[in-house]
Amino acid sequence: MEFVINMVIKTIKKFQDASDKNIPLMGMYKNEDDKYFVKQLFSKTILNGEEYRLLIDRHAQNWEIDRIAFMDILVMQLAIAEMIEFPEIPTKVSFNEYLEISKYYSTSKSSNFINGILDKIIHELKQEKKIVKRGRGLIGE
Repeated sequence: MEFVINMVIKTIKKFQDASDKNIPLMGMYKNEDDKYFVKQLFSKTILNGEEYRLLIDRHAQNWEIDRIAFMDILVMQLAIAEMIEFPEIPTKVSFNEYLEISKYYSTSKSSNFINGILDKIIHELKQEKKIVKRGRGLIGE
């Protein structure tokens, strides 16, 4: 929600500061790299959603699956996709970003729940060598 509010405020300020009244709205993406990233993340999450859901279900054994907030499941599926499919993004960065996202878009207790489940999933995926990071400073992460 904060992201949306910030974008609206920036757009309004852009209109106020400009002398030309025909200024287009700010774009949805910062640049083409962001656009590509979002499309890839969405695609990978959809293609592997069922597999990621089973992974979440397995690690949420003490929880009634039908009582887990749908937004929490989506956030975790996106996080898993990003950690597996984008080897240049550090796991901790993805992990922390999705915890922050959950604070804005889900329940007040979601970030704690997601933290616990994702932590277990990350541990498993690293052991199975499904999360493999490469790039400067990422080897052996």
